[in-house]
Amino acid sequence: MQCERARDLLGAYRDKELSPDERRAVTQHVEGCKSCGDILADDERIGRSLQRLGRSQPPPALGARVRAGLQRIEEEVAASAPANAGARVAPSSGWNTMRVARNVAALAACCVLSVLATWWVMTSASQGIDRIARDVAAAHIRSLLQDSPVQVASSDQHTVRPWFAGRADFAPDVKDLAQDGFPLIGGRLDYIAERRVAAAVYKRRLHVINVFMWPSTATADSAPQIDTRNGYNLLSWSRNGVAYWAASDLNADELRQLQRLL
Repeated sequence: MQCERARDLLGAYRDKELSPDERRAVTQHVEGCKSCGDILADDERIGRSLQRLGRSQPPPALGARVRAGLQRIEEEVAASAPANAGARVAPSSGWNTMRVARNVAALAACCVLSVLATWWVMTSASQGIDRIARDVAAAHIRSLLQDSPVQVASSDQHTVRPWFAGRADFAPDVKDLAQDGFPLIGGRLDYIAERRVAAAVYKRRLHVINVFMWPSTATADSAPQIDTRNGYNLLSWSRNGVAYWAASDLNADELRQLQRLL
């Protein structure tokens, strides 16, 4: 197995998603290849560090708010019942009270489900973004551990972009920004969020900048968001159906400058 193929499979290998034959082949490769073994060890170390941070839990006040809402609904239903249980009530009045009670109960159930669904969606999205940020930071660190962070070395965007054809599942927009102080030095493939992605590599003085790109599922563009992982700045945004993540030890202001130029 070649190093490029092994590195494409390291994420799935770590998550135990490979077939027995593939897992055996990757195991044999990383045991005999120090470079790939170091990448795997570093990736696992970062994963363990992030796992210790724990998972998001429901807000402590959520349960209290739901119980208080249900209690309020029960009191309103009780108040709508006849004050004198022994009094004679017209059939239509009893029917209306039962109908109101059923409607209120249905409304209460909908409210509870809505609150829980909203919390679940927001938590799932947060965990998804957290995992992508972890993968981006790990991919950036892996690139710095290699003799070269690129697989195709060129400052010509017309060389780098065609190189991705047949290797990535879309044609990334690669620009040479040397005149703006961000020279393109090449590109490579990487593995983020369980998919193969394109990485255009730029430099700013002595700083290496990885710009990871893949098709976005978002229907609208998103504004740049900055994050910090393991001492590296991560800037994420989406535009024209493409998700972008830039990673570097460059300061956040200059990363935003690069984002505006891309």
